[in-house]
Amino acid sequence: MKEDKKKVFLRSFGCQMNARDSEALLGLMIEKGYAQAENEKEADVILINTCSVRAHAEHRVDSLLGHLKKLISSSAHKLIGKRRTKDEGRGTKGEKKNRPSEGSERSSIIHRSIIGLIGCMAKNKGEEIFKKWPHVDLIVAPARLHKIPEYIEKLQAPGCRLQASQSLSSSAHELISLRAKLPRPLTLERLRIIDVEDGDRKEEFYRAEYREKKSHAQVVISTGCSNYCSYCVVPYVRGELRLRSPRDIIAEVKRNVALGRTKITLLGQNVNDYNYRLQARGSRLQDEERNTVRSAAEPPPGGQYAIRDTTINFVDLLRMVEEIEGVEEIEFLTPHPKNTSKELFRLMAKSKKIRKYLHLPYQSGSDRILKLMHRGYTKKDYLSLVEDYKTIVGGTIGTDIIVGFPGETDEDFAHTKDVLEKVRFMGAYIFKYSPRPNTRAMKLADDVPPAVKEKRHRILLDLQRKISSGK
Repeated sequence: MKEDKKKVFLRSFGCQMNARDSEALLGLMIEKGYAQAENEKEADVILINTCSVRAHAEHRVDSLLGHLKKLISSSAHKLIGKRRTKDEGRGTKGEKKNRPSEGSERSSIIHRSIIGLIGCMAKNKGEEIFKKWPHVDLIVAPARLHKIPEYIEKLQAPGCRLQASQSLSSSAHELISLRAKLPRPLTLERLRIIDVEDGDRKEEFYRAEYREKKSHAQVVISTGCSNYCSYCVVPYVRGELRLRSPRDIIAEVKRNVALGRTKITLLGQNVNDYNYRLQARGSRLQDEERNTVRSAAEPPPGGQYAIRDTTINFVDLLRMVEEIEGVEEIEFLTPHPKNTSKELFRLMAKSKKIRKYLHLPYQSGSDRILKLMHRGYTKKDYLSLVEDYKTIVGGTIGTDIIVGFPGETDEDFAHTKDVLEKVRFMGAYIFKYSPRPNTRAMKLADDVPPAVKEKRHRILLDLQRKISSGK
C-alpha cells in the first residue's frame, strides 16, 4: 500500500519578498516529497512566515499562534479520550482497566503538527518566541530558510519529537498540561530548533520549479538593506545588503521562461541599490558575467557603450533581463528615491518590456522628518524626481507613506499631504508609525497621540481614494 505524503501548510504575512520566500520554501518542501495542505488541521508541518515591519503584523502572528494552541489542546484531549476508552476496553478480571497500553502516553501527544515560526519575526524575537509560545518547535531567520527541510527531518526523527527524561523542562510544560493523569510519574522533553544566524542564502533555495502563478515569476536580486532608515527594522532582521550574482539571476529568469513564466518581477528591499562588483579580472566567473553585460549593453547614438569594468548596476541588470528571449513583461519592486536615476527612466521609456509603473516611496513630505528618518532626500528632490519620471516615461506611479513619526507636527503633516495632492499617485500604502526594536527612531519619544495618527491616516486615505477614483 502506498504511503500517503506528509503535508505542509505555509502561511505568509508581509511584503512581496516574504511571498517569494514562502513560494521558494514551499517548492523545496514539495521536492522533498511533501504535499501542500489546504489548512492547518490537515498539516503535518505548519510554517508561518512572519513580518516585523510594524507591530500590527506581529500581533496577527500572535493571534494565529493562539489559534493553533487551541487546536493542539483540542486535538490532544480527543486523542487522550480515544486512547483511554480503548485501553479500558482491554481490561480483564483482576486487572486495572485504566492501565495504558504500550506507548499510549506518547501517542496521545506525538501526533501533532510541527510548528515553525520563520522569517523576520523569528529574527526579531528569537528565543522569546519559545517562552511565549511553548508549542512552537522551530524558529528560523530569513537568511537560513534553506535549512528548514533539514531541520524538519531532524524534528521528525524517531524519538526526537517526544522523549522521556528525568526532569521537566519549561519547553515541555505545555505538552504535559494537555495530558491525562498518568499511572506513574513521567516527564517529557522534546527537541526544538532555533537558527537566527545571518549570512548568504544557498542558491539552491531559488531553484525549485514550484510557482503559485503559471505565467508570472518573482526573482529576488538582493536581500537585506544597508540604508538604515531610522524607523525600519529590515536591516536588523534581514541583515545587510547582499546581492545575488547576475549569472544566477539570469539563470533563474531563463528557467522560468522555459516553463512558460514570461512576466518577471525583480525583487529587492531597494532594487536600485544593486551594484554588483565583478570578481578579479581573468577568473572564469568574472569573464562570463562581463560578457553577459557586454551582450546586453546598448551603445548610445554615435558611440560605444561604456562598459563598467568593475560593477553591474541595476540598469545594467534590467538590460540583461530585457535581452532574454521569451521575457514579455518586466517590473521591479521597490526602488529607493535617493538612488533612482534618469538612466533608469530612459531605459523604461524606450523598453517594450518594462512596465511603465514606478513604486517610489516618499514616506514624508517634511524635510525635517525626512532627515530624522535618514531617507537621504528632500521634498524638492522627490518632486523633481517625479517630474523627471512623468516627463521621460509618462507612466503611472505609486508610493508608501508614514504618518505620526515621532515629532511630526501639523505643519510636517501638511507637507506630506501636499506631496500626495501634487503627484496624484495611482495608489498609496499609508501606514501609522509603529516603533520597532533596535531602530534609531526607537530612541525618540513616540509623542504623536494615537488619535492624531488615526486622524492623519484617515485624511490621507480619503484623499488617495478620491485621487484613485479620478475625482
